[in-house]
Amino acid sequence: MDRVLRATAASMSARFTSQESPELLAQGTRALFRTGTLFRDVPTPCYITPTIVGTVPHVTPDNLHKLPELKAQVVDFADIHPVLGFLKQKQIALRDFMQLHDMPLVLSARDYINASNPPSSKAGFAIATSKGRHTVTPDELMDAADQLQAELVVPLADEVACSFGKNRHRAAMQATLDWLDQCLASKRASHDAAVCGVIVGGADERMRRYMTEETVKRDVHALLLSGLDSCEDAAQRQVLIDAVVETAQASSTPGAATLPRVLTGIGHPLDVVSAVASGIDAIVSPFPQTVTHAHSALIFWMGSETDDERVRASERERSGSVLHLREKRFEKDFGPVLADCQCYTCRHFTRAYIHHLLNVREMLGDTLLYLHNAHHYFQFFRTMRERIASGSFLPFVEAFRAKYEERESTAPALPVPLAIAERQEKKDAEKAERIEKRVAQAAEAAAAAKAKAKAEAAAARGEECDHPLH
Repeated sequence: MDRVLRATAASMSARFTSQESPELLAQGTRALFRTGTLFRDVPTPCYITPTIVGTVPHVTPDNLHKLPELKAQVVDFADIHPVLGFLKQKQIALRDFMQLHDMPLVLSARDYINASNPPSSKAGFAIATSKGRHTVTPDELMDAADQLQAELVVPLADEVACSFGKNRHRAAMQATLDWLDQCLASKRASHDAAVCGVIVGGADERMRRYMTEETVKRDVHALLLSGLDSCEDAAQRQVLIDAVVETAQASSTPGAATLPRVLTGIGHPLDVVSAVASGIDAIVSPFPQTVTHAHSALIFWMGSETDDERVRASERERSGSVLHLREKRFEKDFGPVLADCQCYTCRHFTRAYIHHLLNVREMLGDTLLYLHNAHHYFQFFRTMRERIASGSFLPFVEAFRAKYEERESTAPALPVPLAIAERQEKKDAEKAERIEKRVAQAAEAAAAAKAKAKAEAAAARGEECDHPLH
């Protein structure tokens, strides 16, 4: 039990330390990008992996050691809700049940892998669980955080797309602040979880600034920027990130400038370097999984001596920053995914083998590909930390933007297996039949209503009605 309750009552100021950039200090400028430590031993800027039922996509718990850079995970409330009552009754620790004994965990009621946006009400918002729809309340979320012994809790937040109007965003801001207050009031004495504040407000810069000002006044331990994946373009997103960071930096609230800043929904490397340059400390995104599902491998330049060697340089000249491993040219390529890469996949398997696995739909192919992509992505964050610490981050950002390039895959689409095609055809036919039936019922009801109205009108005029029901 001592292990489970370790240091969770400490404030986030003790869990997050930051060091300003030497580049900006030399210019006499207040730091934006910075290095630090989150949850005592997670170096920042960092990548926090979203999970499925507490499991990293494609990787079983016994294989997590193949990703040594994986130091923190996000757990979706919808995944654990169905078992909370059973585990509490049987007095089984949720961390033991999920085999996540010493992993720093972030609990959220939002699915960051599928970018869920559940409908909300004043009581909470509805989520889809394995037992059906369920409305989450702040008290219920904090009770789950107590069972999970989460290091950080993302409170309920009314996160709506930037395309909605200002009135909808004002209502979302108020609901989010109300839920934050309720979550803070519901913190358990047995587990003083750190709670972050969610910054909503759509594409309106003033709303984002107001939300930041109000949030830092509360007992929050981090700031989470939400909904920026729905911005019109990167320029609009950048303006909103800058607004939040600048407001936190300029706040008179003690500790506001040092609060960790977490960004969700953004994972593309070009977006990540821009976010980190603007002062973001942690990224929550399914990007490595998204690339894996596209049957691709990350090989983008990161500025190391190995990156500038001839083998890697020539491969990038031919393929860009991403390899599409289902392409025909990899059928007999017996080299590693990326030359001199130290990930488990590159040390033990070849491009040709993974090409074969992907083409026959063997799920081992996704596992091996994900191990490489996650490793490369974690190395990307390590490189940014090293560049910030050494005072060479800004030149790195410029070089990275110039060298990053993506190209279209030339691989043909995978044929759909007959069984899957038949099942989908049956589902489509049943759906079409249901729609046709509803349309017919609606037409019949409309005809009956029209006939009834006609009959009533005729009766009112004292005329004889020839309606078939009479």
